[in-house]
Amino acid sequence: MKNNIRSNQVISPFGIGQIVNFPGEQSYMICGLNLWDNVLKTKKATGTNIDETEFTINEPRLQRLLDVQYFRKPFPYKNTGYANKLLEIPGVRFPQWHHCTNTRCGAMRKIELTQSDSPRCEKCARGNKMYKMIPVRFIAACSRGHIQDIPFKEWVHNGPVPHDDKDHDLFYHAGSGSGDLGSITIKCSCGAYKTLGGIMNVSKNSEGRIYNSSLAAIGLNEEEKNKINHDNPNNSNSIGQYCKGSRPWLGPEQMKGGCGEHLHVLIRGGSNIHYSDIISSLYLPEFDGETNPIVGKIIEEIGLEHITQFYYQTEDHSVLRAILQARTEVKNNFITEDSAFDEIERIIIDPRNSNSDKEINSEQELRFQEYKYILEERKSENSDFKSIVNCFESYDSRDFLDEYFENVVLIEKLKETRVFRSFARIEPGLRINSSELSAEHVTWLPANQVYGEGIFLKFNEKRLSDWLAKEFSENDYPLITRYFENVKTPNPRHELGLTPAFVMMHTFAHLLIKRLCFNCGYGSSSLRERIYFSNNEETKMNGILIYTSSGDSEGSLGGLVRQGRKQYLGSLIKEAIADAEWCSADPVCSDIGQSGGQGPNNVNGSACHNCCLVPETSCEEFNMLLDRGLVIGTRKYSGYFR
Repeated sequence: MKNNIRSNQVISPFGIGQIVNFPGEQSYMICGLNLWDNVLKTKKATGTNIDETEFTINEPRLQRLLDVQYFRKPFPYKNTGYANKLLEIPGVRFPQWHHCTNTRCGAMRKIELTQSDSPRCEKCARGNKMYKMIPVRFIAACSRGHIQDIPFKEWVHNGPVPHDDKDHDLFYHAGSGSGDLGSITIKCSCGAYKTLGGIMNVSKNSEGRIYNSSLAAIGLNEEEKNKINHDNPNNSNSIGQYCKGSRPWLGPEQMKGGCGEHLHVLIRGGSNIHYSDIISSLYLPEFDGETNPIVGKIIEEIGLEHITQFYYQTEDHSVLRAILQARTEVKNNFITEDSAFDEIERIIIDPRNSNSDKEINSEQELRFQEYKYILEERKSENSDFKSIVNCFESYDSRDFLDEYFENVVLIEKLKETRVFRSFARIEPGLRINSSELSAEHVTWLPANQVYGEGIFLKFNEKRLSDWLAKEFSENDYPLITRYFENVKTPNPRHELGLTPAFVMMHTFAHLLIKRLCFNCGYGSSSLRERIYFSNNEETKMNGILIYTSSGDSEGSLGGLVRQGRKQYLGSLIKEAIADAEWCSADPVCSDIGQSGGQGPNNVNGSACHNCCLVPETSCEEFNMLLDRGLVIGTRKYSGYFR
């Protein structure tokens, strides 16, 4: 693929299966992992020097959780250097239907997925002058993640294409009217024609299940259409158009697999075509705080798992000693071989000296490790995690901060690994199985690592539990009930319990992000949240991390940590709470939020774009489970800060 996007964007928003619209009306889909491997194999076969260590990432905790051997950065394109030259992320052209840009022609043609040159119209060519063809604006997808071209011929003919001696060539004509679907007409050379009006229509029952769609109803007369309802779904119309199970991101041979789900017609550049499913973790050193920083660096670069294998490879541990002898740190006398070996042996023999747990069975366990680690002060300059834990004795507004929080952790350095593990279409929660990211078995997933800084706030647990006990019984906060009833695939972290405390913490995190952007000048998408919440007594968590995680210098300029210092934090939090008092959409935002809810599936309370919503790249919950009423209070209950 010769068009350029930043390598970090191949994780999100342009992950595998996503359509990327490039300048010049070119449309590509990012290919699956086996085709990435094929790029490397092809380059090796043609003599290009490939050094995979340049884009290999090791993050042991995530590797164990996702059951992969390693992660790989999307390889950047470069034309200089000794190794990894001219590597390209593979892509296929999608959608395949294109139409002529000559408005008096409009001829349509399906191109090959692998076509490299820009298609030209041959029907209206005059000598060497040929008009460019561009991809159509619409595609069809199903909730299982499959995607295909719209069956335009069947739509125009209201059924199968007639078997006669005509060519049945299609022509695309966009009228000069309002620009809606009814103004776009598809014509066939046989004389049949039809507008695209109504092609996006789908019918759902009260549970959100589709029982009819415009493409599935092709060929039905009005009487037959009137009989369709949620008790009599249209799932087997013999000439209707249902999903064919197409997975173009895996290449031409994977275009059909059988599915039968109803198709949604979507706009090619729409945000609901692709939702990246990203799982991330903060870097935690695989050694304890007493370990010599030089030894810690050796462990980080080699990996504790590999070092352990070298240690046990021979009885006299000669393999590990040979590796240590070859290290620059030992050769330059920064540390002796014996000292390095003794430190490493101490960590290997006693697992309590290691921060690497053997088993991680859920994202919640992963996050609990981080929570415990954040609350322990780490000041090593040689680590990718450096933090300072502060209580509020010397802080301005000490009484206010002590009432609502236990401490603040200023994280001056952090490293985050973000892994693309799946994606969803139509709705964010309905993600595909990760095995569908590749047509062949692979032992890795795409990822990137970014660096930044952050502020962590631990809420006052006594204040929090007293507030919940006073204001809420088991069933008097309907927002959580609506969430589990209406969201088809809730966040797995919420399966162990969700209380109004989480909604309050999540909303406060959004208010803090918006206030920090205003005070510090960060771009609205430069800050992210990480909510540490658990109602389980064994893994209880009540904290939020607001952090920068950017590939450029904006992630490490110190502006965010500065806002967590003693002269700024109190006023920052007070300003964020004051922002919740009034929304420019009030009283509508407040009233609707406290009655039936608002937002997709009504899973937000008093929260809208004017007061609480942030860019979806900044939010872990796709801007759901928000209610500023829990921060400042409503007529029904008091807020945490009121």
